[in-house]
Amino acid sequence: MGLTGQSKESSNFERTLFPEGTYDMVLDKALVLMGKPTKFQAEGAPKIMFIWKWTDDEGQDFELVDYLGFPKNMKWNEKSAFWKRAGEIAGLALNNENAGLLDLDLGEFIQSYAELVEHIQGMNDQGKPEKAEVKSLTVDGQELLGKKCRLVVGIWNNGEKEGNEIAKVMQIAAAGGPKKPMKAAPAPAAAPQQKMAPARPAPVPAPVAAGASPDLDY
Repeated sequence: MGLTGQSKESSNFERTLFPEGTYDMVLDKALVLMGKPTKFQAEGAPKIMFIWKWTDDEGQDFELVDYLGFPKNMKWNEKSAFWKRAGEIAGLALNNENAGLLDLDLGEFIQSYAELVEHIQGMNDQGKPEKAEVKSLTVDGQELLGKKCRLVVGIWNNGEKEGNEIAKVMQIAAAGGPKKPMKAAPAPAAAPQQKMAPARPAPVPAPVAAGASPDLDY
């Protein structure tokens, strides 16, 4: 038992840029860390990273990071991307009435939001900001870590950098049956009889969701 959702009062994987498309991925792990300071949050605020794993036809693993704001005091908020994403992964629409179905376990030493903030504000032995690994994330008793879902993946570009964003997470059983990942179209052939292999995801700095802080070291 860890941090429980509340109603509000009245890697060893290769990082890559995925082409736009639909992918079946496993939620491999989740980490909570302190986000970078902004003009609205001078000291930063807790963020959560959902780290998804995709395995290609050759058995090589790639990861995709979904970087979201962490709910303050675990309170339900209809504008929160975290609550929306957790509901999508679970296949259950979360709301103010059923927020208590969500339980997030950060280990025996972090049993409250205040303890979480205190932990991630500290530094580890290497002088880097601490992170908290999510041991378990359940919704109505269903474990989300290790679950396989179908992700609709897009690309953001701010003119200087680009990365992936997750437009939607779907249940595989409700997504129309097995479907291979959509990849970038192959380059035009030099002659009608010449064919080129489809492009594979090219390694780039760690992909992050839109608005996320790039170049995270975890």
